[in-house]
Amino acid sequence: MYFLKAITVSYFKRIRAISLCLFATITFVTILPSSNLYAADLYSSMSELMDDTETGTDWQLSYRNNQSNTLIAAIHGGNIEAGTTELSTLTATLGNYNYYSFQGIRTLNNAELHVTSTNFDEPVVEDMQQEVSNSVMIHGASGSEPAVYIGGRDEQLKTSIENALLAKGFNVLESPSHLEGTSSQNIANKNAKGAGVQLELTYALRQSFFNNQNLSMNSRSNEANWSITMYAFAQAIHQAIEENN
Repeated sequence: MYFLKAITVSYFKRIRAISLCLFATITFVTILPSSNLYAADLYSSMSELMDDTETGTDWQLSYRNNQSNTLIAAIHGGNIEAGTTELSTLTATLGNYNYYSFQGIRTLNNAELHVTSTNFDEPVVEDMQQEVSNSVMIHGASGSEPAVYIGGRDEQLKTSIENALLAKGFNVLESPSHLEGTSSQNIANKNAKGAGVQLELTYALRQSFFNNQNLSMNSRSNEANWSITMYAFAQAIHQAIEENN
């Protein structure tokens, strides 16, 4: 009887130790900065991605050339960085600007379609960039607080956009080094003057662009669900561009 009791006590001590270990591991992973959880891009260039995937199944391109001197683009649009295509569409419409979006349309694993801005060699947007002097690339970043990071090499337009956003009550933060977007190889800076703007919007900010706070494809595609916050953000970008034209 004593032997069985000893085994039972030992068994429950072992289970408790395993449970504590698992809890500690889960807690550690949960508090890691999100940037530490990002995997490297699956593809080293858009050329490689487009050779290995299917348009209409994995991704689609949307673009309009309105003979404008400004391009508004979401190179990680659709289901890759949700909400960026919709904001780009709205902003381009307000100013009748040129528009471009590469959109992930998979049900799952759209992160595999992310190619970093310095390797984004998709020919349509490269050609469009050569024809304009003002470029605003809209991206999605992680973050549970509504905020936007402004990067890129176009200091004048960056300042104008920052001021317009602040005037409308948006939280504008200094870009961390990995979001600065200052490389000459960044697609944002490959326009006619070699300088563009890169906006990185946190997840929480992009959620606020939809009345139901839902970033699913069905939610985003319903324009009646586009919030006044999205309209205000787009209007701020539009206002800043017009000040610099």
